[in-house]
Amino acid sequence: MRATSRAVLALTLATGLAGATTTAVAAPAPAPAASQPENAVPPTFATPFNAAQDMLKGGNAAGSLAKIKEIEALPDLTPYEKYLILRVKAPAEYSVNDNAHAGTDFEALLANPLLPAEDRPLMLKFVAEILYTGEQYDKAAVAIQRYLDAGGDDPQLKELLPQAQYAAKNFDAAAKGFRAEVDAALAAGRVPTDKLLRFMVSAYLGEKDDAGYVYGLELLAVHYPKPDYWRELIGRAREVDNFSNHLTLDVYRLKSQVLGHVDDRERINYAALAKQAGYPGEAKKVLDDAYAHKPFTGADLADAGKLRPEVDKAAASDVAQESVNEKGALAAKDGNALVVQGLLETTQDNAAKGADLIAQGIARGGLRQPDEARLHLGYAQVRAGREAEAMKTFQSVGGTTGTASLAHVWILYLQSRQAAAAAPAPAASASK
Repeated sequence: MRATSRAVLALTLATGLAGATTTAVAAPAPAPAASQPENAVPPTFATPFNAAQDMLKGGNAAGSLAKIKEIEALPDLTPYEKYLILRVKAPAEYSVNDNAHAGTDFEALLANPLLPAEDRPLMLKFVAEILYTGEQYDKAAVAIQRYLDAGGDDPQLKELLPQAQYAAKNFDAAAKGFRAEVDAALAAGRVPTDKLLRFMVSAYLGEKDDAGYVYGLELLAVHYPKPDYWRELIGRAREVDNFSNHLTLDVYRLKSQVLGHVDDRERINYAALAKQAGYPGEAKKVLDDAYAHKPFTGADLADAGKLRPEVDKAAASDVAQESVNEKGALAAKDGNALVVQGLLETTQDNAAKGADLIAQGIARGGLRQPDEARLHLGYAQVRAGREAEAMKTFQSVGGTTGTASLAHVWILYLQSRQAAAAAPAPAASASK
């Protein structure tokens, strides 16, 4: 917490007093509360009290406390004199880091009927700060709420309320507070801070609110992308009920696009599935990249050694048969072959042509897997750099076997790309 300066606090509270009025001096006294009688103090009180107050205003809190101790030894102090003592003593104690006594005396001030109503929010504010900096988070949360209920509007304390609730493990209240801050920022067209989003995600996690947790995780992935966020979101996409195993290849494609690669342990499976599904060119790219950048080891190396000649042969055959296969797809009555051929072109780095062929196949109709075809069209459009079109395509993907959940992560990925493009460029460093 960036607590208010203790010196500023002392000055603020000390300035609230205009000096103690004696029977012989007609200086104005603090505005009395409704129940407060006309107050006057004798010179034996006023002289040392005004000195204590001046010391506090001048930054000598220790000297002020020493003077207050002398005043407290005076006999027969009136309720008003005790009230004046607290007005200087509490901020002086806070100024010298005596939080325990300062907190007690601020609370005593709040309970004092002589305290003007307009001064209550300021007292409540510093009680909250004392408790928060003292790591008494449960009490700090209550104190901050009291301050806000009294009309306090300090933005820092508003922000600290859910943080105090979180630290006190009141995750339900904290999550609601963080969510309100996040929603307010988004409604105002602002991006919530990374810190705020991580607080919200952690609060939802503590509350075991999975929907809220995912909401925050998605915002983090979009605005502050990190591999771990994307791995979890992609993993969740395949955890839906009735997820179709043959979409595992599409999971790998999504990972490759978002993360730049699949995990090492997934490379052989990716290549084998791609070959089995009829996309040996895609399998060849996976194997070639592995050999070039991070070679296989152990059992994976042996499997790759067996798979690679088969993949190379099948990929070469596809290239040789490309025009024949395309003519056959164009002549077919339904669009299934066009969708397959378009995805094949896409995996062979002809994404623009691939997207056009898939789009033609969807328009022709008669598809066995229309949502899967739209998922592949969006993928081809992303690979072709046509991200605005891809966004609309992914938004049209439905289905209950995993196509919709994968399309949702694709949408988040495109949103993150948009957010990165809209972010202000970092300032150029000054030349030396």
